[in-house]
Amino acid sequence: MTDTLDTVLAREAVRELRARYGWHAARGDYEGIVGLFAPDGLFELSYDGARRQLHGREAIRDFLAATMVPGIVFPMIHNDIVSVDGNEAYGTCAMESRSPDGKGGFSGYYHDKARREGDRWLFSERRWFFYVPMFERSGLGLDGAPETGLALLHDRKLGHTE
Repeated sequence: MTDTLDTVLAREAVRELRARYGWHAARGDYEGIVGLFAPDGLFELSYDGARRQLHGREAIRDFLAATMVPGIVFPMIHNDIVSVDGNEAYGTCAMESRSPDGKGGFSGYYHDKARREGDRWLFSERRWFFYVPMFERSGLGLDGAPETGLALLHDRKLGHTE
């Protein structure tokens, strides 16, 4: 299969969107992050032991303004997978963050959906799941649909039936 130039450029734009998110996060620039979401965007994450869904830029801004501090999270994004379908894209990426003292940190992965609005790509959904310090299964496949196949088989081996 050969991708069109538009598909390749869209995939690269989504990768840059993720990189800009990391740039702003390292600096505690929550306004910069908010501007990367569509007006009706969703940001989902675990915080203080509970899953939270933040709908819309105002909710995302309020949460980040209360929780972000410059120089605490240093995101390193890698293992990008991006699929493009016209003006929409979806995929995953891994993120590692080191602590300022070099002794700690955390890692995990995002399930992202993005859409082209005008000449910009913006997150329509960004869902964060931890690898470390605790593993969170998203239950989602690469395309954002519920997992099937081996993932379910492995859950059964571990005694999980959800």
